[in-house]
Amino acid sequence: MSARLRLLIALLSTTLVAYTVLGALPGHVAGDTTYGQLAVFNEVVRMVNEAYVEPVNMERALATADMGLTEALDGDSAYLDESDFRAYQEPAVNLADAETGATLTRRFAFLMVVACRSGSPCEQAGLRAGDIIKTIDGKHTRAIPAIVGERLLRGAPGSLVKLAVFRGRTEPIDFSVVRERLTTQPVRGRRLESGPGYLRIPEFDAQAAAEAKTEIETLKREGVKSLVLDLRDVATGEVGEAVKVAELLLKGGTVTKLAGRKQAEKVFTADPAKQVWDGPVALLIDNGTAGPAEIVAAALLDAGRAQLVGERTFGRAGVQKAIPLPQGGLVLTVAKYSSPKGNAIHGKGVEPTTAVKSPAPDEDDDDAPQGPTPATATPKADPILDKAIELLQKPVAAPAAA
Repeated sequence: MSARLRLLIALLSTTLVAYTVLGALPGHVAGDTTYGQLAVFNEVVRMVNEAYVEPVNMERALATADMGLTEALDGDSAYLDESDFRAYQEPAVNLADAETGATLTRRFAFLMVVACRSGSPCEQAGLRAGDIIKTIDGKHTRAIPAIVGERLLRGAPGSLVKLAVFRGRTEPIDFSVVRERLTTQPVRGRRLESGPGYLRIPEFDAQAAAEAKTEIETLKREGVKSLVLDLRDVATGEVGEAVKVAELLLKGGTVTKLAGRKQAEKVFTADPAKQVWDGPVALLIDNGTAGPAEIVAAALLDAGRAQLVGERTFGRAGVQKAIPLPQGGLVLTVAKYSSPKGNAIHGKGVEPTTAVKSPAPDEDDDDAPQGPTPATATPKADPILDKAIELLQKPVAAPAAA
């Protein structure tokens, strides 16, 4: 295929994407300046193709331009070449593959760890939310979409993947992570020595709400009067399951809203008959809280049902759509979840009502595993949990006299 034909396809693809996403020709939606900018882009491509000092690989140059366009949107939108788009559309991941448990997005032109699943190789190796991945097995991540990066982390069980990670330093830190077949972690509950119940939901899988209900009912029988819900470093699962978990704690009302430029607003509500806990709640969040977990946090915050303790959540609660193109395709965020009051979650995160920083690792112990302590052990040096317990133990203020 000639460079000029590739250019024509790229320009047609740009128009197609604008039409698909915006619902009309770009000049009539984004303003008349859009046509002028496309004309400038066309002229830049023509001059580079004709006048640059040496022949240009236009296919690579235009693919880079497409990536740059999606890079300016959000970390989950991406342009994929034919091979990557075909792999993305494959119906099921090979069950023989193993993984690290890391959820990725793009930030600052690199891949970033959103969170590590509880008990996963990623967590055990010491990776944590906010880590910037420079290379995966020596391959630079500047030109790798998050979708592709997560696929590169998969491999044969027991195989090793080597990562170079930036973590607040000039020089990257090297990590070696052994891939494993991951199993679903159950919801765990226990009574803390100080009195409150503690509930850890590691992911919003198909059984999360049912398991959470069972654990809460057990804690009630044990006589607990308040509840700590730990959603730190929880970034995976289904929104529908998150709505069911929120129902357990809400007296009805809106849980979340979903809307996009071409999608009418959809409202998810809680059935008041499904509430099983009406006592005080402290919800633990951090920078690794994302997706369904953020939806629960935002719902409880807006309803005044929980004190949110910890750090601002990651801000990753969108819906992506695959759009085929003549060459490759796009994965675009086409809708976003918001709180019951309409506050944006995607790209913003949820702010805690009481801010507490996660404990920083020792400077000389960058490889030490981080993240919340499993519910089967007493957390150590956990200021977020300590503050939540302190807040739950404060007496409730009496209503002001009329």
